[in-house]
Amino acid sequence: MSDSMFFVLENGRTRQIAREEFDPQKNNVCYISQEVLKEEHNRMGLEEIIFNDLSSERANFRTSLDSYADASVGYLNIINVDDLDGEMDRVMFVVRKNLLCLVRVDDGDGSEFSLFRTIMRQEQGDTTLAKIFYRFLERLLKGGNGRLETIEEELLSLEDQVVHGRADERLNTVIYGYRRQLSLIRNYYEQLVDIAEELEENENELYDERGLSYFRVLATKATRLVDDIRSLNESLSRLREMLDAALNYRMNNIMKVFTMITAIFLPLTLIVGWYGMNFKHMPELDWQHAYPLLAVIFILIVLATLWLFKKKKLM
Repeated sequence: MSDSMFFVLENGRTRQIAREEFDPQKNNVCYISQEVLKEEHNRMGLEEIIFNDLSSERANFRTSLDSYADASVGYLNIINVDDLDGEMDRVMFVVRKNLLCLVRVDDGDGSEFSLFRTIMRQEQGDTTLAKIFYRFLERLLKGGNGRLETIEEELLSLEDQVVHGRADERLNTVIYGYRRQLSLIRNYYEQLVDIAEELEENENELYDERGLSYFRVLATKATRLVDDIRSLNESLSRLREMLDAALNYRMNNIMKVFTMITAIFLPLTLIVGWYGMNFKHMPELDWQHAYPLLAVIFILIVLATLWLFKKKKLM
């Protein structure tokens, strides 16, 4: 994979140029490696503080945007919402009035470079630096709606299992997994909301009103996805409550069965205990019909208890 791509923007159209043709006086767009930035930052007119920012430890953690006198610098943590266990990409961006420079910090599979090339092929007429940057950031939202819709359908399926009594305690682990997924996706989109809103603030006046409108749209789209995630989190909470209620109901039914069994056999236990005292003067012990009579009494007690439970709608 090439280390870099340079484009010049002329009359609303982009044209790829060689690295040596880069002219800081023109409108330029580029996707470069950290090594190229080290070699070219002076020719690009980037201040030393911007270059040092990339070299610092903060480049591995920070996701916010910083505004300088004539530039804005930030970092993007980029995830694939369809593969949350995959590697996270990181891209640094440097924006000036006549420059949009994306710097590859961690792009192991080249997906961000491929995205940049696709956008540059598509943006061939009536485009601006702000629009190209917007297209790049907007594509980072791609797949969000589809993934959230899939999660919603899966949660509805889980609710159906709970309602029809097919769920058990293992569902708690599944719910935790969905909560973790939604947390990762929410943090990702909130990052894009923050960056879009900070770009829209335009502290260093890099953009005109048309450019600001792009970032306003981006913030709205990302905010809508964050709101959808909040709704799914609420659905997860309801699902957890439904599961707890179902498990408690199931446990109560089990305890009710044990209680009924105890209630049925308690009178029998008392009778057995009574005759188990083995007193000598129990005339019925010598009666030849005593055993059949007690058997009939036991059966009547069981039937009477069952009838009482049924009458009280306990079974």
